[in-house]
Amino acid sequence: YMLGGKCVMQVISFMAIKGGVGKTTMAFQFAKFLQTQDQKVLMIDLDAQKSLTGTFENEHFNFSGKPTIADVLEKPSSGLIETQVQDNIAIIPSTSNLEEVADRLASKPNRELLLFMWFVKIAQELDQKYDYIIIDLPPAWNLLSKNGVAVADKIISPMEPSRFGYESHTKVLQSVGTLQDEVVDPVSGKSYITANVFFLGNRIKHNTNSSHEFLSALKHI
Repeated sequence: YMLGGKCVMQVISFMAIKGGVGKTTMAFQFAKFLQTQDQKVLMIDLDAQKSLTGTFENEHFNFSGKPTIADVLEKPSSGLIETQVQDNIAIIPSTSNLEEVADRLASKPNRELLLFMWFVKIAQELDQKYDYIIIDLPPAWNLLSKNGVAVADKIISPMEPSRFGYESHTKVLQSVGTLQDEVVDPVSGKSYITANVFFLGNRIKHNTNSSHEFLSALKHI
């Protein structure tokens, strides 16, 4: 994000076309790594499955009654409504009815930019409080995913050494590319989608030929 001509916090969205590939785990582990580097992190859970949200819940704490990402999407003019969960880590949790909320928002103008509009409104406050924003996207290409991609500086997508892994790589690039073409400023013609996509190998058995071939191919993607 650029604010007043200088580079500010980094927004990184973790994206996968289907579940079970380690996306949420990667997002959580990356946030924990940043925490050890004394970086201040805001996590946003855009997945109705609430896997990231559930990572921070236990018998002593839950997000009942706390504001969720649905509040932001339904009212982009709202302020910063995060919940502090650990030193240097805060989260805007998900809610189980998030997909229903997304269905209601589907007819809104600029529906892919609801999160973007919220970011712009509170950009200065976000920059003062956080070094990184980590977003866990749903394992599907939908309105929620598009909102998470629209605000990202970088997109990280797990990739497995399988046929589906290669197919997923293609789908991710096609999805982001199509959105880039569709969501443009009507005056300048420039796209609001500026994120670079990175693929991160996951679930690799280092003692097999196929995995060695996969790692070699991954370097050239």
